[in-house]
Order: sequence, then structure tokens, then C-alpha cells
Amino acid sequence: MSDKRREEKERLWNEVMNKPRAYEKDKTAEDIVLTTEAVKEKEEKSNDILKTAGNALDELNRILQKQKKDLEDMANEMRKPKPVDPSLMDVQTTVNDLNTYYPDAAVDLDALEKELHMDYGVAPREEKKEPLKDFDSAAVFDEIQAVLNQKIVGQADAMRQLVIAFRRPFVMGEKEGAPKNVILLAGPRGSGKHQAVIQISRSLYEKTIFLSGEVSTIDMSRYTSGAQEQIFLQDLYEAISSPGSVICFENFESGFPSFLRMVDSLATTGSVTLSKRYVLSKGMLVEAQTGLVKDAVDSLSAAGKYLIFITTGSASKVQDSFGADFMYHVMDTVTTKALDEASVKMLIDKETDALITKAQENLRIRMNVLPPVKQWVKDHYDKTGGADSISDLYYDFYVSLSHVVLNEGLGHGEEIEAVVKEDKPLVNVHDRDFILSRSKNSEEEINEVNAALDEIVGLDMVKSYIRSLQSHIAIQQRRREQGMKTASLAMHMIFTGNPGTGKTTIARLISRYMKAIGALTKGQLVEVTRADLVAQYVGQTAPLTMSVIKSAIGGVIFIDEAYSLYRGKDDSFGLECIDTIVKAMEDNRDNLIVILAGYSKEMSVFMESNSGLKSRFPNLIHFPDYTGEELRKIAVIQAKSKGYKIAEDVLAPLEEYFTKVQSINAAEAGNGRLARNVVEDAILKQAGRIVKDPSAEMTELLLEDFDFTIKVQPPKQKEVNPFEELLKLQNNK
Repeated sequence: MSDKRREEKERLWNEVMNKPRAYEKDKTAEDIVLTTEAVKEKEEKSNDILKTAGNALDELNRILQKQKKDLEDMANEMRKPKPVDPSLMDVQTTVNDLNTYYPDAAVDLDALEKELHMDYGVAPREEKKEPLKDFDSAAVFDEIQAVLNQKIVGQADAMRQLVIAFRRPFVMGEKEGAPKNVILLAGPRGSGKHQAVIQISRSLYEKTIFLSGEVSTIDMSRYTSGAQEQIFLQDLYEAISSPGSVICFENFESGFPSFLRMVDSLATTGSVTLSKRYVLSKGMLVEAQTGLVKDAVDSLSAAGKYLIFITTGSASKVQDSFGADFMYHVMDTVTTKALDEASVKMLIDKETDALITKAQENLRIRMNVLPPVKQWVKDHYDKTGGADSISDLYYDFYVSLSHVVLNEGLGHGEEIEAVVKEDKPLVNVHDRDFILSRSKNSEEEINEVNAALDEIVGLDMVKSYIRSLQSHIAIQQRRREQGMKTASLAMHMIFTGNPGTGKTTIARLISRYMKAIGALTKGQLVEVTRADLVAQYVGQTAPLTMSVIKSAIGGVIFIDEAYSLYRGKDDSFGLECIDTIVKAMEDNRDNLIVILAGYSKEMSVFMESNSGLKSRFPNLIHFPDYTGEELRKIAVIQAKSKGYKIAEDVLAPLEEYFTKVQSINAAEAGNGRLARNVVEDAILKQAGRIVKDPSAEMTELLLEDFDFTIKVQPPKQKEVNPFEELLKLQNNK
């Protein structure tokens, strides 16, 4: 490189960046002063000097333009025959002009960008992809509809309506500041609503009509209180500022009212004015702490976006959420339908082919699926789940096949045939049958739960009620498979009774039982108290309660000492918690069981704290105190579980002792806990006896090991039938 070119390049670097290169030492740098004032001054000076990486080339362009003008003046003075055209303003033209007048100092813009990246960390600018402006919208959207009809089975009419909805702004034009279109997409679960939106967006991106194929989805049920406003706004801002053109809103029926009003404003006016000022910090909205903020964000705009509202409900229910003005601004209402018989057959054939392909490519086996298997899928898939339910069954088949391949050492091109025996799809490998379905109704689990119920001492009425639920759930499952309407059963319960009567144990078995018979999807038990649900500060209780409830969806949430949630009319936090629970029960009534447990008297007061509680807890189950005989049986079981046996001559006095204690004060004695404590004390005394007599039987608990001292005191005031009072209250709901 010539000296003249090097000097010119260095001058450009210094004028644009105003700092040395990354690998060069600044010889004029001052000595470092280790004081906070000096550091602060240094930082402020640095901030004033350094340009942002994204503006570096723009600054270079400005300088080159200035040089261009100087060169023009020089050219005129020198009467060059071909002066520079002043109308040429782009950087590359300027560079060409520089190369013309100074051939020894020729500037290569591409090389310049690369060296900027190496020297100063400035990444070369990418050429922005501009969307098509002029195109044959009819031809493009006809192609997209053909793709949709191939991907989404049985929804040709709905797909035609959806394509029209997306094409509308390209025909009508767009209103400045307004969304491209507001679309209501309704239809049953599993009818391909989300898949269709994603496919259209992807297709429009592939045809360079959209800048991105990304679809943003906002689940309104996630935001349950005003305390989550900043979280909601951050998610909304992220969706609006994303390069994608589509924002989907779902579960808005259970959305928080103030957030629904914001979304309604986006749909009807194109923007929403925020109640607070926000600033951007690392791409996130952060509430401004002062009014003197530069570039504050005080509104959000949905201009240029498709806003799609997805629901399984009707248009009237959507109007209940947003109002008539919202419906006026919905330009297109698209409704998918439940699958017909022909569509089901097509889906099953499609899923079967996909299963065979995956089995061959991934599992290295050759799969042959006989027609009875397809018929089994047709008969057993959940009609309310639509295509998703069919896909879930085939996913179960694939998972089960992978287990067979791994456990049986297959994967070498073996041929396996899927058949149906005794109404179960299976494969036979090494003369053994392996069931392919992973049914929600697990007979093995039901048998285990029934066996556990049989082992529980007493509580005959409780166990009878639990078992009665199985027949009801089974009938509803059969109705669902036939596409018939189902009658939902309110399964929320109130357990009353003294401590140690088995409430938690029964709740745990109920969660397993409901999962086994198909009433719940997961079957977990979440045990909580007031401390887990009620926060200490304003605005925190509803989110805390909702987070616990979400962890229990698909199973059972067991709230022990539930009456503590309500401590009077002035307990606003407790009332907020109860209101949140009631709403969550309604929103998740098909996949959540709430069990409230506590003393009978206190629970009767608690039921009056919210008018919705009485009607939502129809199942009142009282756990009576154990009798002396039942506690004796429990003690035997407790000893056996610990590897001990109670001697025969101990059983009679042990039962007599339990009877006396229970008659004095069963609540204070602890019921089942009393039996456990007595056995554990006996084991400790037996250990001391064995130490003194090593030849004694180590597993037997003798009479001398037990302490029959009565330690409980009679209650100060005898309660007058608290359970009967609660029962009356429940019957008068």
C-alpha cells in the first residue's frame, strides 16, 4: 500500500471512530488515575467519543460525501472533462469517484467493512430483504390454499376463509396506524387452527411477502392479576416488535380484565396507551423511575400486524370478553369444524404412513400395520380432541415401539406386524405380546389403588364413594369416544375431620385413582397451606395462588386447614386467594380437583366467605375418629411396615387403651398418629430391652415395651355436631 493511500485510510479511521484500533496502543494515553472521579470522567468522555457500531458506516458515508464535494470543487478548478455528478449520493459511487481521482489511494468498501469488523468490532451490514410490493395476490394465495388443503385435513372451507382473511389487506389496502386485519378463528380443539396460521405465515415468508415466518402467541390465561402488568406488557411488546406479521391471542375468555381492554384497544384503534412510562433496557420494557426520560415508551402499536383471536367457543362468548365494538372491527370470522368420517380416515392413513416411515428410518424395523389397528384408532380416539387426539395415539405407538426395539435388541431390519387382540393394539416379538397403546385407563394402576384402599382401616363410606366415581367416568369416556355430549361431574371435595383420620392419605389415592380412570391427565397431588398461597404484600397473592394452581393442573390440589385462608372480612389477601381459587376451578373444571380439608366447625364458617364455594364443592366427606379396634389394626400395620410384630397378648390391652384415649379427646390424641406414636415408643423401649438381653427376639414387641399411660385431657367445651351443621349448610346452598 502506498504512503498516500495509508495516510488517507488512517485519517478516515480516526475521523469516523475517533479511537485507536483494537490491536494498537494509544501512545498519547494519559496515565491511569485510580479515583472514582477520574473513572467517571473517563467513562463520560468515552461515551461522548465512541460511536455506536451500527452507525459507523453511516458516519463514514457522511465523511465520504463531504470528500466528494471537495473533490468536485477541485475538479472544477482543474477543469476536468468529467466532473462528479452531485446527484450521486450512495457510498459506493463516492468510493468509485475517490478511486478515479486518487488511484493510488483507492478505497474498497467491502474491504473497508471487513477491516472495520476486525479493528473495531463493527459487523458488516447485511443487505435487508425487502418484501414484495407488487405481486399477483390471487395466484399467490391460491397456491397457499392448495398447500393448506394438503396439510390441514377436512377443513377446505375454513382454509378458504382463512386465506381470504390474509389476502384482504392486499386487496382492500391498509388503514394507516391500524392492524392489517383482525381475525376471529373459532372451532373445536384439534381442528388445525394453530397449524393453519403457522403454515400461512411460513408460506408468505417463503414467497418474500412477509419479512419473517414467525408467529407470536400470547396466552391470556397466564396473566391473572394486575401485579403482572409489566410481564404482560413485556410479552406484548416482544410480540409487536418481532419481525413476524402475525400475533395470536388465545384463552382470552379467562384473561384479566385490564389486559383484555388493552388487547381490545389494539384491535379497535391499532394502539394502546400505557398507564405508565417505560424505557427500553436491553430490549425489555422497564418502568421509568422518573418523568425526565428520553425516548420513553408510553404506547404500543399493532399497525401492520395480523391480530388473530383463537377460541373454541362461539362468537357470542367472544363478545362477552371484548364487547360489540370489538366484533365490529373483526373483518373475518373463520370457523373450523369437527372431523367427519372421511377426514378421520385420511388422517389415520397419513399417521400410519408416518409411523411406518419413522420406524424404518429411526428404529430400523419394517412395520406392517394391519387394518384392525386403524379401526381401533378410529373407535378409541378422543372425538373432542380431533386431529391432535389421533396424533397422540400414534405417538404412543411410536414410543411403545421404541421400548420394544431397545429392550428386545431389535433394529436390524426385522419385520414387525401390528395387530389387535382383545381390543388392544400390540406387536408380537420373541413370542411375547407388547401393547402399543399407553391408555389413560390403566387397569394395573386401578388394581393397585383398589388394593391400597382395601388396606386402609375403616373409612368404608369414603372408599365406597371413591369407587363409585369409576363407573361414571367410564360411561363419559365411552360417550366421548362416540362423539356424544358428556356430563361433567363436579369432583371438588371438602374433607372434614380431626387430625390423623386419613384425609391426606385418601387425597393421595384419589389423585392416583382419577388419573388411572382417565378423569385427570397427570394425577399429581400438590399439598399446600395458607403460607403457600397467600403473600405478604399487595398484588402478590393472586399470582402466587395461580402459580400453585398451575402446578396442580392435571391433578389434585389439597389445601390443608383451608379455613385459615379466611380470617374475617378485613383479610383482603385471604379473600383474594379464595377468589382466585374459585376462578381457577371454573377455568380448569375438567382437569383439576380441589380438596379443602379442615375441622368441621371452622370449615362451616369458611364456606360462608365466598358465595361460589358452596355450589362448587358438592362432595362433603366426613372422616370420623377411629375406634379403639381400628387403631389397634392400624398399630399392627404400622409395626409390620417397620419390620416388627406385636405379640398376641398385647392386642387386647392395646385396643382397650386406644378406646379410652379416643373417648376422652380424639382430636388431641391424633387418631392414626396416636397409633404410630405408640408403636414407635414401643420400638425404642424394645431396643433398651434387647441391649440388656441379646438373646431376646429382635422383631417382637412385648407387653412390657408399651406404655399405656393416658396423657390427653378432656376438651374444655364439647362441640355440638359440627359436621351436621356443615352438612345443613351444604344442603341449603
